[in-house]
Amino acid sequence: QLWLGKTYSPPAMTSSGESYFRGLGKNRFSLHHHRETLVASAKLGERLDRTFDYSIGTSVLPPTSKSLFNRYASHCSAFSPMSLIWRGMVDELRVVALENGSQKAKGQKAVLLGMGYFTWSGGVWNLAPFCLVARKCES
Repeated sequence: QLWLGKTYSPPAMTSSGESYFRGLGKNRFSLHHHRETLVASAKLGERLDRTFDYSIGTSVLPPTSKSLFNRYASHCSAFSPMSLIWRGMVDELRVVALENGSQKAKGQKAVLLGMGYFTWSGGVWNLAPFCLVARKCES
């Protein structure tokens, strides 16, 4: 399957109506298996899978910074052998604003630099880096 990125639901609200920045997200996969269709794959169809909880927390590297965390554990079935693997999956992401000189780029664009790791295989010392382009999707 060709991974297309992630999608995030709006964050949950407290009883006073304030956001405490916790929510659900899912990974996006193309229904087509050819890299040539990557650009058009959103129009051709995608499927959402591998649900995660997201929240802001203290970074693992370095512990003085805040990061966006995606944690998969609470969405893994106890009855699936693959859940033993995915239960330990964690993504840690940092937002990097794209600037053009002293002005922010048009539309205040940003990228998210991420590191994905499994807690059972070394955690952050055995990570896989990835990058996401922040954009709003029309529903």
